Amino acid sequence: MVKVCYMDIYKLSLKNLQRNKLRNFFAVVRISFGVLILIVLISSGLGLNTFLKQANSFNVNSDVNNSELIVSTVSTQLNSILGINTTNSVIANKIQSLINNAVYILDGIASIVFLVGILDVINTMGFNLNERKREIGILKTMGFSEKQLLLSMALEAGLLGFFGGIGGVILGSFGLSLLKIVISIPISILIPLWLIPSIIIITTVFAFILGLFPGWFAAYRTIEEGLS
Repeated sequence: MVKVCYMDIYKLSLKNLQRNKLRNFFAVVRISFGVLILIVLISSGLGLNTFLKQANSFNVNSDVNNSELIVSTVSTQLNSILGINTTNSVIANKIQSLINNAVYILDGIASIVFLVGILDVINTMGFNLNERKREIGILKTMGFSEKQLLLSMALEAGLLGFFGGIGGVILGSFGLSLLKIVISIPISILIPLWLIPSIIIITTVFAFILGLFPGWFAAYRTIEEGLS
């Protein structure tokens, strides 16, 4: 048997990530899309309403929230187009009500899209590991333990989440930049600095944890089952 070190586990994860390139690519794309939606909604102040309210509570200089700014802008545009004063009117109240209702809907959409993208890691890793049953059995005969194989598979899943998080952040930054140019609504559309590393870390950790599920079944399969 060959003594296995952690560098061997890391190299094995990178090597396996380069296989099944098309399947892994689409997994990264789906994760990136979920991250993109999440970033756009959080950055615009329309997503994850409860979290943003808690975050805004620490901002003592904030006198109005994003929805109030949107209502003010829409009302101003209506005033200029229709030549009427909609400020503090029934129309403004209805706009405020519609935006508040939309916040909760967008919260749900962002959460579902993000979770679907992350949960796809289980499906992708399941297919990848099922095709490598014989290889896993051979690695066991070479000296890899079940825990080392499990760590390698979870790390592989974590890398999928890591690249998906980076892709989503890049797409989100680009999309928000275009949105800010097209739409002149003065909402806090810029991505805060804490959001970028937070999204990448959360996506990577979630993918790593989810990778443990299919990895456990593959790693603890007997050598006879793997080589059969």
